Amino acid sequence: MKTKFLILVIAFAYMVKGWGQEGYYNIGFEKDTIRVEKSDKKDVIIPLKLKTLIFKKQEWKDYFVRIQIDEENTTLIKSDYEMMKFERNFSQLENETIFFVLKKDSIEDRTRKITLSINSIKKDTLKEENVNEKNSADNKKIVIVVESSSKESESLSDYNILSYIGTNFDMAEGKTRAQNLFFATNIFMHPQKERNKLGFYLSLYGNRTMSDIDSTGNVRNTYKIEKLTDSTYVEYTSQNKMITTKVSDNIGAYISPLIKIFNSQKNNNDVNLYYSPSLEFVWRRISVTREFKNPTNLDSIIITGTIPGSLELDKIHKREYNEYAFNAGVLGLFLSYENKDISVRVHGSVGYSSSFYPKFSSSSEVIAETDRVHDIFFSGRAWITEPKTGITLQAEIINTSKYPRPYFGVTLSKAFRLKELSGFFSPITDR
Repeated sequence: MKTKFLILVIAFAYMVKGWGQEGYYNIGFEKDTIRVEKSDKKDVIIPLKLKTLIFKKQEWKDYFVRIQIDEENTTLIKSDYEMMKFERNFSQLENETIFFVLKKDSIEDRTRKITLSINSIKKDTLKEENVNEKNSADNKKIVIVVESSSKESESLSDYNILSYIGTNFDMAEGKTRAQNLFFATNIFMHPQKERNKLGFYLSLYGNRTMSDIDSTGNVRNTYKIEKLTDSTYVEYTSQNKMITTKVSDNIGAYISPLIKIFNSQKNNNDVNLYYSPSLEFVWRRISVTREFKNPTNLDSIIITGTIPGSLELDKIHKREYNEYAFNAGVLGLFLSYENKDISVRVHGSVGYSSSFYPKFSSSSEVIAETDRVHDIFFSGRAWITEPKTGITLQAEIINTSKYPRPYFGVTLSKAFRLKELSGFFSPITDR
């Protein structure tokens, strides 16, 4: 047993000795890639740490390490950065840190990169010999990805988490009405290959959609009842044009996982296509308005009966009720196109729908019962955001197949970051 142990010790000693001039060493960066952002106000100092492992440094006295710019793989111009010359003898290497300076720049630019490489050389009196092949480190190069300086006060630098507030276009009257409030918060998390292959999209919203507007002529309507005697009364009628408008004020929640189908990143344009099944719950406050216009063919008739007194009926009849819808999208696609000038998102879905809404008795406006309807729905939504102003135009349409009940709407809003709301809730003295 002792003999075997002695043999192992001797073998290890020879191995360590062999790690000298004829052996190998490790000199590398801690990471292979880092991302930094330019500043328009000050220089950015970037520390780059080296990891070294060298046995018997005195035996490597003729060996030196240099950190150099790999110009073939660098797209940032020389005037935008600065790095002090770095050259060390192996015997001087400890826990080294190199400081790279990225100069301030207020000009917006596309994403660029700088590549640094570790070069090992052996010096003698006559020449320098490249000995990079003896370096067994993993990260012998590092890529610094340089993004443009962001001006958050002027532009939305990130479209992923945004809130919106604005107004709906009133499709019935053909104009916007400020009292019809629109609000939403959208969270868009892209799938990341390095971390997770599955992303998601979440939307919480409140908006107004138009369900239906219908114009019907030749409708006979009673507009006044007048008492004649204790046993008779007069009923006045007219021929009218009846306009029926159905409007829905909605509060909803929408969530969809995102599975990447296609991705393209060219010239700072990011295009993504995802498969996106979805779940959505919507509470709708439905308002149905019937308005009688352009009365003609006025007529009156005496009816036998008793009424408490004369009555003039309204020309506008309004009815309100609640409706609840649950949509499970099975086939869905989500398309996003984003760059520094615009963000466009379009998603469509087809799937199962379950709706709960009241049934009214035929003789009155009283709710007789609540009905549940199973159907196939299809929906389409589009968001277009301009980043510097935050102006966002949004449109949507939802309909069902068996019992068509279309809902469509257009909104105009201002996008902002959630953190900007903190100013509204801080004490007045701190503002």
